[in-house]
Amino acid sequence: MDSSIRCQFLGGSDEVGNLAMVLEIEDMKFLFDYGMSPGKPPTFPLPPPPIDLTFLTHSHLDHCGMIPWLCSESDHRIITTEPTAIISNLLQKDTVKIAQMDGYSIPFTSADVKEAEHSYVPVEPGKKRELGENYSVHYHSAGHIPGALMFELVGDKRLLFTGDLNTVDTRLVKGTKPVPCDILFMEGTYAGREHENRKKMEREFLEKIEEVINRGGTVIIPAFAVSRSQEILLVLKDAGYNVWFDGMGKKISKIYLKYPKYLRSVDDLKKALKKVNMVHSEQSRKSAMKAEIIVTSSGMMDGGPVLSYMNKLKNDKKSAVLLTGYQIPGTNSRLLIEKGKLNFYGVLEKVDCEVRYYDFSAHAGHSELVEFAQKCNPEKIVLFHSSDRTPLAEALKDTAEVLTPMKGEHFSL
Repeated sequence: MDSSIRCQFLGGSDEVGNLAMVLEIEDMKFLFDYGMSPGKPPTFPLPPPPIDLTFLTHSHLDHCGMIPWLCSESDHRIITTEPTAIISNLLQKDTVKIAQMDGYSIPFTSADVKEAEHSYVPVEPGKKRELGENYSVHYHSAGHIPGALMFELVGDKRLLFTGDLNTVDTRLVKGTKPVPCDILFMEGTYAGREHENRKKMEREFLEKIEEVINRGGTVIIPAFAVSRSQEILLVLKDAGYNVWFDGMGKKISKIYLKYPKYLRSVDDLKKALKKVNMVHSEQSRKSAMKAEIIVTSSGMMDGGPVLSYMNKLKNDKKSAVLLTGYQIPGTNSRLLIEKGKLNFYGVLEKVDCEVRYYDFSAHAGHSELVEFAQKCNPEKIVLFHSSDRTPLAEALKDTAEVLTPMKGEHFSL
């Protein structure tokens, strides 16, 4: 066994969220992602040892949320794409604001977020850089959201760290391709679960919208600001409805337009955005109430403009809430699915609207993960970012040696 590669997950191994992994090669220490689980209150990974370089795969809080804490402790260089750096910074600022509003403490301040902003080192897919004497790192698009990367370390061994990945083309980004490697660190969010056929699901989604509008209702679509709301607008682009767009997704959309090479089609996104009305004041929020469709954050309904719309529509049986993302246990949207209730700023109220869930995932499903891993042809596979890795470990046991380390456990490769 080559014991010169040592690893430890500080979080995100046997859970979705809190992702952070330390990798030691020769005399270098790298950190891959440093996220938080944005529950109420949020949870955090273990603190890392001193680190030479940090690799950030993408701008979702469960991967980038704790970067400001890192930068508050010591100087860091954080390797990531430009859109990831800009959007991570925006989400981190928002996290500080939400924590102050909700009255729980987080381990960093606005000043730390500012410090982090100057620590990002922008890189691009298809490029590489040297690491020490014997290794180099190559950057690959992960197909998850615009700007998401997989990191390939090339030296005595080839290592691939996927972060979150998707192999299927969505309307916003093209899916990723396998990268041959010796050791594969792969996410397993959807271990044991398949996604419905994308085109079929989009068709059902549009049919449901048509049905709600025909019966005189309003369609509320809570969608994550980062990538999901843009994906939804692309699906609605040619349907001809009166759509209003509210929340942080508007800002994120503008950022995406500045980075066309990270999008499947910048022209499509431009067209989609031209066809919607932007909510930019209380007055336009009133106008949006008369719309056929409102796309708004937050995707898990824990805050953002979605609650003010829901407050007005909660007793309307003709209207519908169409959820478009994974609902973490303990979130408002999960409460809505399980109990038909929402927490409006501390008050639990019954919701009479129709509630439906559509699996607009930006992650590879179980069989896509299996196929991706097999085509990478590794000797060893380390599975992480999953609440149950067993089905994936079972499916891959004939492909390679499979490891499922726990949080805090040191292991060698």
